[in-house]
Amino acid sequence: MRLNVFCSFLFLLLCGLPIRCCDLEQFFTEKQVSVEESTSTSQVIFRGFTTAATPTLPNDVRGVFTAYFELINTYKGANALDVWVTSTYRNVNVSFFGRDPECDESIAIPEEYIIFGNVKDGELRATSIVKWDENTDQRVWSTLGWSKWTDWSACSVTCSTGIQQRIRHCLLADCPGFNVEQRHCNLFGCPDTVNPLALNEGKFFHPSRDRWQKVPDRPTAWRLKPNSYIWLPSSQLFPDLNARAFPKEFTLFITLRLQNDSNMGTIFSLRSRRKQDTYLSLEIAGFDLKLVHATSNGTDVVRIPTTLDDKKWHQIAIGVRDDSVVETYIDCQWSRTDILKKDTIDIPKDSDLIVGYLFSGDLEQMSIVSDPTMVSLQCSNLKTPIIDPTVKDNVKEENKLKLFKGQKKRQNIYHKRKIL
Repeated sequence: MRLNVFCSFLFLLLCGLPIRCCDLEQFFTEKQVSVEESTSTSQVIFRGFTTAATPTLPNDVRGVFTAYFELINTYKGANALDVWVTSTYRNVNVSFFGRDPECDESIAIPEEYIIFGNVKDGELRATSIVKWDENTDQRVWSTLGWSKWTDWSACSVTCSTGIQQRIRHCLLADCPGFNVEQRHCNLFGCPDTVNPLALNEGKFFHPSRDRWQKVPDRPTAWRLKPNSYIWLPSSQLFPDLNARAFPKEFTLFITLRLQNDSNMGTIFSLRSRRKQDTYLSLEIAGFDLKLVHATSNGTDVVRIPTTLDDKKWHQIAIGVRDDSVVETYIDCQWSRTDILKKDTIDIPKDSDLIVGYLFSGDLEQMSIVSDPTMVSLQCSNLKTPIIDPTVKDNVKEENKLKLFKGQKKRQNIYHKRKIL
């Protein structure tokens, strides 16, 4: 994700200069068709990252522009790509027919694409291309017959590296690709990890812990209502800290899902026992998050954009360091780093910890580690594709028919339109 952010910044920087940038989509401006039609008619479809380019030579009568891609994953035609993947270390060269002055004269700009092509005369020829995004990715898989991915499962362990997976189902007689993805999760160590949700002392739970409810489809998670919360002295969690009740620097790992259009509530709060207006809280703000630090001198707010309104499970990691830096990861990818004024974040030394006050939703994980550098270790963004024949595609025939009709309808809608 950091690489993608850097490359996007580089693209904007260079294209803002008097240098024309090569956009490979320009080769198909006049003959671009829908993602759905390109998926249906192409022999080979893959996702790749541009690494280099060879402009069209002046004496090349065919007008061939060659782009080189690092293979990320294959949607269709994996066997046809084997000859390149095995001999060139996952590098694939693709021929584009035609001339584009910007691509002939400009430097190569790193970009992530979905490439549609056919193999002819020993070379892979592009028939269409589109910049990769999650929506287009799903449109390709859907046309190939796959359902949407399920949510990621709960991590197999609470610390010291576990595994979580998600699955999808083939809705046709046969689908190219894989039906399971796995990734590593909770890669931080156990000795320094504190989990307030695993407290044994029921007196800190409101109402009593035996009245808290588990999530029916996720028995590792709690279903919190506005009157369900934990309130305890921070010193109960960190008894070895001498003058402080809570670490000055830390990482907070949270896994949650909103319910019933909830758009308010406190997920995590450190409140001073002696000063009513002094606290550090992570709160729901509409369908985003906000980290609020309040003192008698004023209030600082860090807004964290999310997509909590989709009713899916989300993994959120927040690292606080140097009294002024807040680093955030959302669903395993770096989101933002906010640098505030020096000494802005002053955690109350006499704090109580409050979890879930006025919050309505499902909470599976709240892990606290007294090391802000571990903020990227909640889950890996590297996914391992797996073909698991034990995952049954028990989809009713009427659903398959519905999918087929839906694909035909989308193809008719997008047939004459350029890829968005």
